[in-house]
Parts: sequence; C-alpha cells; structure tokens
Amino acid sequence: MLPPRTRVGEYRVVRFVAEGKTSTVYEGRHSTRGGTVAIKVLNPEWCIHPEVVARFLNEAQTLQELHHPHLVKGLDRGVLREGPPFMVLEWQPEDLDRALTRVGGRLPARECAQVVRQLAEVLALLHVRGVVHRDLKPANVLVAHREPGAWRVQLADLGLAKRLASVGQGELAISTAGSALLGTWDYMPPEQWVSAKNVGARADIYALGILWFQLLAGRLPFVGEEQSGLMFQHVGKKPPLELIAERAPESTRTMIARMLGKKPEQRPSVEEVLALVSAPPG
Repeated sequence: MLPPRTRVGEYRVVRFVAEGKTSTVYEGRHSTRGGTVAIKVLNPEWCIHPEVVARFLNEAQTLQELHHPHLVKGLDRGVLREGPPFMVLEWQPEDLDRALTRVGGRLPARECAQVVRQLAEVLALLHVRGVVHRDLKPANVLVAHREPGAWRVQLADLGLAKRLASVGQGELAISTAGSALLGTWDYMPPEQWVSAKNVGARADIYALGILWFQLLAGRLPFVGEEQSGLMFQHVGKKPPLELIAERAPESTRTMIARMLGKKPEQRPSVEEVLALVSAPPG
C-alpha cells in the first residue's frame, strides 16, 4: 500500500481508493499543477507473472494512444522504484455500478439509450483498432456526469482486452491459454465461456446487450451463483424480454434480443446498434 504523498512519476498519492484482483487504485494529484487523477498500480505479487505485467502495460499504452470522449484518458505510465508498473488516468469518482444503486438500479429508456450509444461509440473505435474489450460491465464504466436526461460515461479497464490485429509498436505479445476463463460471468457470451482466446468483436456486443437489459430492467437477464448454472443460461436460455416489455419500445427489445444471440454471427454490428440508439425518438 502506497502511503499519502508517495511520488509516482509527476504525481503524488493522496489516498487509497480501491483494490482489485491485480491492481490498486489511488487518488492522486500532479506535483506542481494540481488536478485530481487516478493512479493505478499493479500489485507486487503479480509482477512475477509476465502475462499480467504485459496486459497492464498494454492497457496503459492503449489508453494513452487512443482518444475518445467516452474512453477514460491515460495521462502517464511508468515503473515505480520499488518495481511495480503504474498508469495515471483522468479522475472519475464513481462507476456505473454505484451510480445505478443511487438511482434505484435502472434508468428511463431514453437515458439507457444514451449510455448505450456512448459505449457503442467507444467499442466502434476499439474494434477498428483491432481491440476487443472482453470485460464490459457497469464496474468498468465510469460516470463523468450524471443527471436526469444527461448522462456521460467513459469506458475503462482494458486489462482483459484482446488484440485482433498484429501487435503494435511498443506492445507486448500475450498468448492466452485456450482454456483460460477470462471475463465476468454475468456478461460473457457463450463463446467466451468456451474459449476467451477465440472471441471476436461481437463478444462486446453481447456484453453491451446484457448491460442494456440491466439498465432497463434493474436486474440481469441471467441470474445464478454457480458457474455451471450461469453458463447453462448464457449458452442455452432465451433472455426474459418480457421483463422490459413495458419499459422499452419493440425496436429496442428486438435489438437487445439480437445482441444476445447465442452465436456471434446472429448479433448485430456495432454500427447497427449505433444507428438505432442515435435515431431521433418517435
């Protein structure tokens, strides 16, 4: 744990914020200019695992290189004197998971479409650049602005991202074992349960469909505590669209049903999703 005022590049730690599976996040400030940032540091025990280090470094590089208003911005990256790598990101104090709790777990249809449109725009950029996120979920969506009718969100955490294209300059090659179960169960498409290594861009479309359903219904379409039971539902059960029948128009329900297609080729492209959520209401 880094104590307050620890120097991290051009920034200083203000306080501990949260600890994830592989990294710890701190609130920080620039040493001279001020301004709040998020400092993400790989936990020391994971530094002995080359795959984990490579993923962390690739995430830091990608967030600095890609620029989009709905993608969290990477500001700096480097290695601490103690050894662990770090990245510095723009500061957003709340994620969508917590924000939904504050508003009762669901949003009006128009606000749902607003959030989905912003995330679809980012996914379109990532996919063009040959990147599949593989872990789209509310906890990885940061809320930059929240008020009725005017949400602004940013996609974060590319730690599990897969590069479809060849490794770019400065990126570290990663080989994911075919049997590795990577992702968050509640949002994983059938093919990701079988092999995270072989998923394509439409795995993100499935996760976005799950999120859209959740924003409308206030609950997930598939619920279970056991891995096997949840996998069975994602692979073989139809989503309970009747739960959003009174909250979303038929065009939205049809699109979500397509996004939750069991086979990747059954799902719409990100451009089709954008066309629907960008259309004027009526």
